Amino acid sequence: MELNLNGKVVVVTGGSSGIGEETAMEFAREGCEVTIASRSEKKLAEAAGRFEVEGFQVHTQVVDVSKPEDISALGEKVFQQFGRIDVWINNAGGNITKPFLELTVEDWNFVISTNMTSVFWGTHVAVDYMRRTGGGVILNTSSYMALIPATQKIAYAATKAGIVNMTKTTAGELAPLGIRVNCVVPGLIQTPIAAERIAANREKLCAQIALQRFGVPSDVSRVYTFLASDAAAFITGAAIEVSGGKLCVQDIGAPWGKQI
Repeated sequence: MELNLNGKVVVVTGGSSGIGEETAMEFAREGCEVTIASRSEKKLAEAAGRFEVEGFQVHTQVVDVSKPEDISALGEKVFQQFGRIDVWINNAGGNITKPFLELTVEDWNFVISTNMTSVFWGTHVAVDYMRRTGGGVILNTSSYMALIPATQKIAYAATKAGIVNMTKTTAGELAPLGIRVNCVVPGLIQTPIAAERIAANREKLCAQIALQRFGVPSDVSRVYTFLASDAAAFITGAAIEVSGGKLCVQDIGAPWGKQI
């Protein structure tokens, strides 16, 4: 299937590793002008090196998505450089794993600002530029924990559920501007951020997945390119699950309700 994304201008926050990096790479393979953002200059440089090895140039910008002014600066830089923004992907996120009674207001606010306020403001910034050129596509990254949360991850789960509903709300409001908004809901994907959890519980966690394997970033990245393309022109407000069937039932390979 031809996606016809060649020449599109794409922004990916949290694009220096994992799902974000592979998604950015997938857009580069489609001939897009890609800018990745991360709070780590070192990780951005390392990612740019991997793009170069694959034969692609990627543009980079240091951005702390918990700071709205950084997100605004990212949008301004990309628009000044290319004169348009076609696809904006709110992918950056963070987590603090603590029991509820130990979680502080500062911890809560960090996760909320990094995961959810960043999507709110990133969408604002994207819309400001997209409406000048006739529309575009905004894609958000949620998580299976939006639907099945885990203990000690209350802030993370709350933000990921919030992202699903923000996606639906903004899709309804922005459709008249020619802007589609969707989100991707990944399951357990083998990324650097998930490596420790997977390594500690590999067999038990895999038993919960219908397809009996963990996902890899490329399983998810192709969903983003599809949703950004005209092949998905009639899809907006959707939350696309990419979990290998983790969310279809709750007792695959384990007693009902067993805690992992």
